[in-house]
Amino acid sequence: MILSENPMFLRQRLRDRLRKAREAAGLTQWQVADTLGWSPSKVIRIEIGKIGVSVTDTLALISRYDIDVEEQRELVELARSARRPSWYAPYKEVTTPELEAYIAYEESATIVRNYERNVVPGLLQTENYARALLQCWQEDTSSAGRGAGQRHLELGVDLRMKRQEALQSEEAQFFFLLDEAVLRRVVGTEAVMRQQHEALLQLSALPNITILYVPFTVGPYPLFRSPYQIFEFGRSDDDLVAYLEGPSGEALLTERASLADRKEPTDYLDAFWTVEKTLARSITHEVLFGPED
Repeated sequence: MILSENPMFLRQRLRDRLRKAREAAGLTQWQVADTLGWSPSKVIRIEIGKIGVSVTDTLALISRYDIDVEEQRELVELARSARRPSWYAPYKEVTTPELEAYIAYEESATIVRNYERNVVPGLLQTENYARALLQCWQEDTSSAGRGAGQRHLELGVDLRMKRQEALQSEEAQFFFLLDEAVLRRVVGTEAVMRQQHEALLQLSALPNITILYVPFTVGPYPLFRSPYQIFEFGRSDDDLVAYLEGPSGEALLTERASLADRKEPTDYLDAFWTVEKTLARSITHEVLFGPED
């Protein structure tokens, strides 16, 4: 098991594997509940994530499924590991369930693909850029008092910097596609932007990070209207996950639950691949700072 995996992601993996084990055994949720003396709603709520799965519940469930001893041990270990508190528990004031789920996928994925059309992705932001951006968003949306607002701002910046530790993983690859607007929009001051651009060049030189941009000159391109992220995981039976940002808020997508636009995560993967291979360009010093005199 990868030690860096997030407890929330482990809980999701445990629920998925228990559901798949039940389906492989040819049992319905009602049949499992009946044999265990549970209410049917308990099995349903476990599988959709409405309630947690204790080690005792996991042992009871796997005793009804046709799985080998090694997989039983893995599932029990998953149940134990999933009980650990997440590292971002101290940031509850500035997180939402959607953000917590996003962080769980972000730090547990083996491949992260991120398309942004407005601002530098959080994983690539400098501290000064993040502070200027979050302060702007806070002024637009916050009704907290001045003291609370400042505390929330600093917590938000600290959380964003902490998330960037995921980039240090030797087991993960990160691919970023940035619309040219991301590079040209000034967030904070010109000095903040220069520091941010220098950071992009430094990060793009790392072996597990690829940063490309899509020039204005290519015009509209596949699925360019909204930012999205795609997460892939090490196990072949883990679902591909896409995270979309829309005007009405955030939404998580899996292969089993598409959005109103009827897109699937694979549609976003295809679009990302197409843009990356045919339209995107490398970021260079000249692109970011202009030609040298």
